Amino acid sequence: MSKLIAANWKQNGSSLEVDNLTREIIKGAKKLKNLNNLILIPPSVYLERVSKLIKKSSVSKRISLGVQNISPYKNGAYTGEISADMCKDFDCKYFIVGHSERRETFNEDSVMISKKVLSVLNTSQKIILCIGETLNQREKKQARKVIANQIKSGLSLLTPKMRRTASKIIIAYEPVWAIGTGKTPSLQDIFLMHKHIIEISAKIFITNRSIPKILYGGSVNSENSNEILSIQGVDGALVGGASLNAKKFIDICRSI
Repeated sequence: MSKLIAANWKQNGSSLEVDNLTREIIKGAKKLKNLNNLILIPPSVYLERVSKLIKKSSVSKRISLGVQNISPYKNGAYTGEISADMCKDFDCKYFIVGHSERRETFNEDSVMISKKVLSVLNTSQKIILCIGETLNQREKKQARKVIANQIKSGLSLLTPKMRRTASKIIIAYEPVWAIGTGKTPSLQDIFLMHKHIIEISAKIFITNRSIPKILYGGSVNSENSNEILSIQGVDGALVGGASLNAKKFIDICRSI
């Protein structure tokens, strides 16, 4: 079964660096023998550059373009915002919503996140809903409750029609305490949390056969990716720092 490997470049890179990184990843993707699909998620100012490089490559069918942040509103008087409709010009298919850095640094709450989810789904594109507990919440044994609440609130505005299928929804479990720290939960902890996410998701969608794909994120690298991606219930990975190095990212992509 193919995995979904997403590269979140966050606020990094210049025009030259992004071009070189994209070209090197495309070059590496051509040599992949598995059926894994890749998503490149650059800073929004570089979407057009990356889009053009992907489209003219021979592996355009297995590499998609994603967006790190999106407006909860349609086009209008919202200075500084970018709408999902605008991103269609660059053939963007995936949109990150609810990343912990947005929740913490920019104070995005559950209301804002649910509006962003609905905004993307109204354009028939796919969301990557990020969820995860802090170290304090984990130590207080609140992780399962936090995760359940984040899923329920993030998907709270879905219409009955949207609840018929989870094909447009991807959930990325990223324990906040593991992002960029080099620390990861045990393999058993990842398995149990993904199982919990599946159970919560099954109560939201009309048919239990339609469950969102679930990615794991948080210090994923080429050394631990094989073990993590082999866990039952892990459908792929959301990669941060390691995705800024083409070789390391491709090594993750070929690890399973």
